[in-house]
Amino acid sequence: MTEKNSHFKEKIRGIDYFKEKIEGIEYKYSTEWIQRLETEEHWRLYWNQQKIMQKKIQRNDTVLEIGVGSGFTANYLKSKGYDVKTIDIDSDKNPDIISNIVTYDFKDSYDHILAFEVFEHIPFAEYTQLIKKLSLSCKQHLFLSVPRNEKVWMQFGFTLPFIGTHEFRVTTLRRKVVTPSHFWEVDDGTVSMKRFEDTLRENHFSTIAKEKYFSRLFYALHINRATSRTTR
Repeated sequence: MTEKNSHFKEKIRGIDYFKEKIEGIEYKYSTEWIQRLETEEHWRLYWNQQKIMQKKIQRNDTVLEIGVGSGFTANYLKSKGYDVKTIDIDSDKNPDIISNIVTYDFKDSYDHILAFEVFEHIPFAEYTQLIKKLSLSCKQHLFLSVPRNEKVWMQFGFTLPFIGTHEFRVTTLRRKVVTPSHFWEVDDGTVSMKRFEDTLRENHFSTIAKEKYFSRLFYALHINRATSRTTR
């Protein structure tokens, strides 16, 4: 079951958004995009999700994916023999658990937790509380991505013999959030990269890999279980 106390739809910039008010906070999400064929950029973002997890997860490990999206990542991992459970606020995405992660009680533990482009969909204060809960449920790794608040002015790439393919983007910071379902983005003027990363560090997650790809910041983090236990 979900913890819905209101649920309605609104068209914003030509896109239908579902809106739910939970504990006084209005959350927006859309299912339209999962019905369309994926763009090349989206496929490459999926690839980067797999890349940052490479050699860090093993078969028979338990995995929780927060935010199902199109279902690609969970289905891909399942096809490789991984034990994956999913949670999402949106029942149309057919998650195993239908719930808002802000109010969900994480009773089970998982070897790895995935949260790709999820945290910006909840207020930052709720994100800090959620990270505390995840630090108790995560046994090994937290893999995540969040958007950086950038405007892309130009992008180009080239391929040269012996050097390979290189891509470049010319960007500036927007300093405002323009996506209706986002509460914040890294470096939007309210949430700095340091503030975002400090929250992870304060909850015993240490960064073991970090990459920037298509205005998204990807992290692989390891939980220090010994420190987590002794400080709680």
